[in-house]
Amino acid sequence: MDICICDVTELECLRAATAPGGPGINQTGGSQLLAPGASSVGPACRSRVKALGSKSKTLHVAVPSAKDRLTLSDVACHALGKATTPESYIDFGGGIIGLSIEHFYVSICCRLSFVQRMLLAYELCGYYTIVPNPDYDEEAKSGEKAYKVKAVTRAPLATVERLRTFAKNNPQIRGSKLALKALKYAADSARSPEEARIAIVMLLPHSMGGYGRGPLVMDYRVDAEETLKKCDIFLLIGRIDIEYQSDLYHASREALRSDSKRANALSALGIPVVTVTSEELREPELFHTVMEHVGKLQNRKLRIRTSGFTEKRKALWDALFD
Repeated sequence: MDICICDVTELECLRAATAPGGPGINQTGGSQLLAPGASSVGPACRSRVKALGSKSKTLHVAVPSAKDRLTLSDVACHALGKATTPESYIDFGGGIIGLSIEHFYVSICCRLSFVQRMLLAYELCGYYTIVPNPDYDEEAKSGEKAYKVKAVTRAPLATVERLRTFAKNNPQIRGSKLALKALKYAADSARSPEEARIAIVMLLPHSMGGYGRGPLVMDYRVDAEETLKKCDIFLLIGRIDIEYQSDLYHASREALRSDSKRANALSALGIPVVTVTSEELREPELFHTVMEHVGKLQNRKLRIRTSGFTEKRKALWDALFD
């Protein structure tokens, strides 16, 4: 191995490798990771990292200790905090390795905001990843609503429990406390960033601008007599299915009919379905109305006594949709 990437560099390479059409990643098992020094960082090595999907100007590298750091304008060396137990590492190929998913998450929490930590946990533990949108320029020129990044489907890379266990067992690693705070409001199996945002807002307490409607389970499976029904976000209190209705997917009549059939089937099983549209998700006042309805279904009327709640909610929405 030549270098061990971490931080933003590893995030970019993880996203590129695990996206559809990517080469995938190979996670080794159960050995004590010994990060190489940064002496191998040179033009050839940087080219290999770029080829793996890294876009940032700065190359982030894990080194054994602070004394192994190099002083280079375009290289950031991070002293590796040793895990208390053997851990896997990611082999990207070509002499490039990365920290285990758990170690990577804990370490990168130091540079992320609270909301960013939660969103990344949902991504790592969900069925999607974020990649650059190749059609952005064309969409922007045509006057369409254009986004520089988009979500694509892939299998989960971790679970919330695995991330939490690593953070708890390794308090000596910088970022562990920040990770644990964010993971209180994370859940496995989100299917999209929008579902993750809905879950975050419903789990966070009023004091943080959220609605405290949890606990919840994402991608929940309901056993019916003939088929298996799935709920986007299943609230355990009240047994309510929260469904996100994206503008893109629900543009067709067929999709609308399919959703209607599923909602009727769940209702027949005693599970009410509440739909959240893209507009309702992005507008706090509209989302508030949805939460009032959910509160009635849960027999937990929405009573917000937190001082400055509207301002806290606005700050949360600004961070979620930054």
